[in-house]
Amino acid sequence: MLVFFSSCNEPKSADIPTVVGNEYFGRVIDTTSPITMDKFIGLNAFVDDPSQLINAAGFVREYHNWFWDEGDGNPGYKGFPQSQIRFAPSFPGWSYDDFYRNLNDIKVEVAPCIQGSVPWLQKNSSFQSAYKPLDAPGLSAANPQSYHAKANFMYQFAARYGQNVVNDSFLQLDPHQKRVSGLGYVKYIEDWNEQDRTWEGKNAEFTSEEYAAMASADYDGHGNTMNLHNKKYGIKNADSSAKLVMGGLAIFNIDYIKRMKSWFERNRPDKIFAADVLNFHLYTFPDGSQFGDSGPALSPEAGKLKEQLIPVIKYRNDHLPGKEVWVSEFGWDTHPDSRLSVPEIGSMDRQEVQGIWLVRAYMALAAAGVDRAQMYMLRDVNPDDKMQFASCGLVGPKGSWAPKKSWYYVATLKNMLTNMRFAGEVASADPNVLVYKFKDVKSSKGVYAVWAQTSNDYRVENFSIQLSGQSSSAEMVSLLTGSTSGERQLLTINGGKVAVAVSERPVFILVDHIN
Repeated sequence: MLVFFSSCNEPKSADIPTVVGNEYFGRVIDTTSPITMDKFIGLNAFVDDPSQLINAAGFVREYHNWFWDEGDGNPGYKGFPQSQIRFAPSFPGWSYDDFYRNLNDIKVEVAPCIQGSVPWLQKNSSFQSAYKPLDAPGLSAANPQSYHAKANFMYQFAARYGQNVVNDSFLQLDPHQKRVSGLGYVKYIEDWNEQDRTWEGKNAEFTSEEYAAMASADYDGHGNTMNLHNKKYGIKNADSSAKLVMGGLAIFNIDYIKRMKSWFERNRPDKIFAADVLNFHLYTFPDGSQFGDSGPALSPEAGKLKEQLIPVIKYRNDHLPGKEVWVSEFGWDTHPDSRLSVPEIGSMDRQEVQGIWLVRAYMALAAAGVDRAQMYMLRDVNPDDKMQFASCGLVGPKGSWAPKKSWYYVATLKNMLTNMRFAGEVASADPNVLVYKFKDVKSSKGVYAVWAQTSNDYRVENFSIQLSGQSSSAEMVSLLTGSTSGERQLLTINGGKVAVAVSERPVFILVDHIN
């Protein structure tokens, strides 16, 4: 089953601690990520989405159903351990070799999100895609030894698309597939999607301990203790450099991570946390619920995206250093009757507000210290459907692909901040106005981003910004529909300052020197 819609629960505003800058309960949190903004800015997409549209971002989370590669939903398929996997073409006919190579050629990194069970697993035509992929009925979901078929498939996937060439005898491919490994197209592999789902019953909802067990199997065959049928298990045994991404959590809850950590320490021989990335979904529903009726949605600032992530970054820094933190789903609808819809503000229509809120959200998440962020999603499912998440896209639905204003704005943000990292928040004379700065990792150049964090068409004329460093030139970039580089205007530097008109639509000041 294709996963088109997802949701998440955020804490109510009263539960979110006050964060000043990046100070959390009196302690300054290191929010510096080594990943540059062009690779930080991501989106969700599918194999049949055009790569030239995916290119608005530098990173893509690709929804990838297991049965597309193995069995095509046929309960009569023999499956593990007689697996005959198809990647190029897959069962639906797509060539993942071509898709990943094309992304690699345009320098877009990809993280396939391997999701969904396969009906042949338990030889039961009523076995649902959302169900936990246990090898047989009745097995314990909290035992890594219950996931041989899944862990074997993860090995096969990493063997083909990871960085390491493996022995051909380990490959379990359909006879008509090209026998290759180590293609080098994929560095991250996500393990399931929204495993904490509460809406499909206990057969589908993983407890944190159950998910930790599956992740441990998919990571490295539970510390190489899995040896059934003399097969290979886990992505690390195919490519030790590959990174396992935990499935994005639908409910924003760090306690799930803490319980996983405890399980790993109790059950793994090496006691390590068997995932390289902590992964969350986060939407700004105003009532903080998953399925409530409240709306419209909140802006990134009113929804406290940054503030909600600061405690996660602190926990990672203190207890799981070296792990990445992702927000792999966030976004807003443009249908006026969706409860996740953006509002019209002043003269700005909903496409405009969606675009500027997405740009502001990427910057808020970068300021929190998140390593990568992927908006949901490239294409609309149906722009005429008021169902939440149906009109979240940057472009029109499949077959139309018409870029919305947000596509141009996200592409402009990516192109402008290429090779740059978040470098801090600048003091502002107006509490309604935020100023962030970004620093080029290869030169002295930088960018100031300036916007009003309100949602009432707030404006300031001639807002003064003190530049750091000895900049000799400054250029303002405004977001522009139809352009992926924006509209540009030279600014006059006077006494180390520039003045710009500020609104809720971010503007960017490019300088030749920034501290």
